[in-house]
This record gives sequence, structure tokens and C-alpha cells, in this order.
Amino acid sequence: MIKTLYIKNFILIDEILLDFTEGFNVLLGETGAGKSIIIKAIDTVLGAKTSKDVLKDLNKHALIEITFEDEGIEKVISREISQTGTKCRIDGALVNLDAIKEEREKLIDIHSQFQTYNYIQPKFHIELLDSYIKAKENSYNSTLIEFEEKFKRYTYLKNLLEKIKNEADTNKDRIEFLKFQINEIEEADIKENEEEELNSELEILSNIQELKELSYGSYWALGGDNGSILEAMGKIGYNVSKIKDYDNNMKDLDENFYNALETLRDISNELRNYSESLEDNPQRLDEINERLELIEKLKRKYGNIFEQYEKLCSELKKLEEENITSDEIEKELNELSIFLNNNASKIDELRKHYSVELSNLITSELKKLEFEAANFEIRVDETTINSKGKNYVEFFITTNNAKSLAPLIKVASGGEISRIMLALKTVFSHLDKISTVIFDEIDTGISGKTSVSVADEIYELSKSIQVFAITHQPIIASKAKSCYWVSKTQVENDTKVNVRKLDIEGKIQALAQMSSGVINEQSISFARELVQKINF
Repeated sequence: MIKTLYIKNFILIDEILLDFTEGFNVLLGETGAGKSIIIKAIDTVLGAKTSKDVLKDLNKHALIEITFEDEGIEKVISREISQTGTKCRIDGALVNLDAIKEEREKLIDIHSQFQTYNYIQPKFHIELLDSYIKAKENSYNSTLIEFEEKFKRYTYLKNLLEKIKNEADTNKDRIEFLKFQINEIEEADIKENEEEELNSELEILSNIQELKELSYGSYWALGGDNGSILEAMGKIGYNVSKIKDYDNNMKDLDENFYNALETLRDISNELRNYSESLEDNPQRLDEINERLELIEKLKRKYGNIFEQYEKLCSELKKLEEENITSDEIEKELNELSIFLNNNASKIDELRKHYSVELSNLITSELKKLEFEAANFEIRVDETTINSKGKNYVEFFITTNNAKSLAPLIKVASGGEISRIMLALKTVFSHLDKISTVIFDEIDTGISGKTSVSVADEIYELSKSIQVFAITHQPIIASKAKSCYWVSKTQVENDTKVNVRKLDIEGKIQALAQMSSGVINEQSISFARELVQKINF
């Protein structure tokens, strides 16, 4: 159940902290007061799509934090929204939206007008029936998953077989061409960075004479003969050494000079060795030019040789994998067809069996909601095999003895659909094992005796799970264990939404205002009578 909800800088809310109770909680207030903002905040913190438009103050971040409690164990989920993005946390640890949505599936069900739209769409009915069967048959979910995977494989192979038959010659030619290109690159045997290394070697061989002259001339100037730099520095070194003998403070200078002299001798030797190692090699020069010409040719043809090689190999592998013989594919298709037909029949049997059971449960709930003549039927017809089996499922209903069953999408009026949704939610909420259900405007289009029935149904549901509702019906609100009054205030150019939890007298005042639009003796008396009928 939801224990607390903290909202800051969200739409029209500056900052509020709400404590909720188990059982039935209602949000009350005038139309447009901001009740739906509370539901939107819950929806947002649990992974709904959002944007920076929800920021009340664009210079601050919004924060929504919700605390769930289950058997004494608390779980805190929060979402921070700024102009640059959002951050989600579970018990303080950063998580992605998928983790939040996974928790949502286990904790809460928010029934909105959009969900109502989905529930009346025939394409959604098979999923509702399957969700009921999953709660009854432990292996049913894995059966559906396996069936869908096999059907995808069947469809893939069927398309592949057709492709192979239509494009066999084209694929064969393409494979041969790919092999030729791959072989051309492999025979070249080009190494990583080879081009750079060859160009470096080419630069040396092309300038061998100048390199010899430069290196040997430098060697000769340093230490090649009398009057060389090293000879002069040797004499200077002798003088520095004598200075050190007279003045020990010059010891470091003597050592530094000696080290510099030795370094120059090493450089002189390296220059001599380097000069002597340089040799003209016309044959190697030709080899390098031929190799670079080959590399350039392949680059013109393939662009990045190494990337293109990977792409060619990948394409060849894919084509060779697809180039399975028709006989092998047809054999697997036959095996899959047998599996799909057998399992589609098993799934069909389960759907037809449980459709009767679920229909009876929903009919029973409808009768509690002033549909005394209601009859709800889930029809399971057979169709061509698809990823979900071989069934077309649609909900049919009649709320009048004088009328025959008709598709739900064509029959239900505004007031009726609210009650039908409540009946469906009551049945499925017990199956889903979630702790909280939120009804947004579940009382649309109902009044009088029907309101009493809806109130009783929600109240009974709230005995086993936590229920939230936005309502304008005082009869429904009177059944709530906790009531919250949502109001909107305007101060200069700032509009704010405030929420306060009502005590018993506050609840009576609110019900009185909801019942007649004004608070007087008659409306107070009516509200007090409603509240006194409830025994929490």
C-alpha cells in the first residue's frame, strides 16, 4: 500500500507531504481544483512519460517520492525532474525507468480513462482473458511464451523459404562475388599500420644520401678529427676540473660538465653508427613502392580495407546461413506446424473453459452494481493461427432482458462503462495480487441508487487492498476511511494547489458541500447521516 507521497515543485504544487491509510482513500474538491495532479504525480514517479513542462518553477527541479509498505517492509521510489532530464531511485539507489516500471507492475494499478478505452477494445480482450488464465494455471504463461517464439520461428522460416526459392540464383552469384572480394583482401595480407610503416621506410630510402651526409657530417664535427667539438670540450673539461680542485663549490659544475661531455660522445658514436648503417637498397625501394601501390588500389576499391573486410565476411556468413536447402527448411516448418496446431488447440480449450468461469464472475459483480438483468459473455472464436494461438476473443454484454448480447464496445454508455470497469477491476485486482488500485473518475455518469452500489463495491474491494478514487459523489466519498480535500488558491500571479486530510467534521462539511453545493442544516444533516452509516 501507499504509505506516503511527497511532491515538490510539480505543476501547481509547491510542496506537500501526504500520509495515506489502508482501505479506501478519496480525493475530493471542486472541479479543476487539481485532484488529477495528485494522480499524475503518482503515475509520473512510477515511470509515466514526463517532461520539463511539469516544473512549477523552471529554475528548480521537481521531486516526487512515494513510500510503499508491504507487511512492514518499506520501499521508497523517487523521481527527480529537471530541465535536462530525470533521475529515478529505489531506496536511494539510482535505477533506470525499466526498473521503476517493473516495480509498478507489482505494486499498483492506476485505472484511467485511457485504460477504460483499452478495456473496451476487442484487441485487448484476449490479453485480459489470458491474464485470468495465468492466475489459474501455473504453466500457462510459459505455454504462451513458447508458442509465440515458435510462431515467430515458423513465420521467419516460411518467409526465408520463399526468399530462397525466389532469390536462389541471385544469392548464389552474390556469395561467389563476396568470396572473390574476401579472397582478394586476404591474399594482400595487409597488416594494421603497415601503410604508415612502409611510408616511413620509403622516406628513409628515398633520402639515403642526404641522411648519410647529415649524420656523418654531424659526427665529424663532434669528434671526427683535431679541432672537433669533443676535443675542445675535453680541454674545457680539464680547466673545469682544475677549478674544482681549488674551489670545491664547483664540484657540481665539474660533474655536470663531465656528464654533458659523455652524452655528446654517445651522440657522436650514434651518429657514426647510424651513418655507417645506411645503405642504398634499390630492390627494397621497388618492393615498398609496389606494396604501397597495392594498398592504394585496394583502398580505392574498398575504402577502409579492414572495416570493409569485416562487412564482407558478415554478409557472406549471413547469406550462407540463409542458404539452407529447401528440404531442411520444409522439414523444420512441418515440425513447427504440428507443434503450433497441437498447442493452439490446447490453448483454445483453456480459453473456452475459463471464459465461462470469468464471464460468470464478471456477471456476478455487475449484478452488485445495479445491473440485475446483466449478462456478460466472453466469446472465444477460432481463426487462423497467429502469435497468440488460433482465437479471436471479444467481450459481449447485455444489461437489459429485452436486448440480446452485443459487443461491449457498441453497448456501454458513459454511466454503464464506469460500472463495467469497476466490475472488471474488482475481479482482476484480486488476481493481480497488487496492493493498491487507483480509480480516476470511476463515478462518471452515475447517480442515486447506482452510486450506493458503486460505493458498496469499492468499499468491499478496499477491505482486501488499498483503493484510491477521485469522486464527486458524496455517497461514494462517505465510504472512504480517509478523505483529502484538494483546493486551488490564487495569490497575485501564482496559482497553488493545496491538499489537506479531513477529520470527521471536515469530512461531513465536504460531503455537505458536495451534496447540495452549499453548507446548511439540511446538507450537514444528510452528510452526517451518510457518515454514521459507515462502520470502519
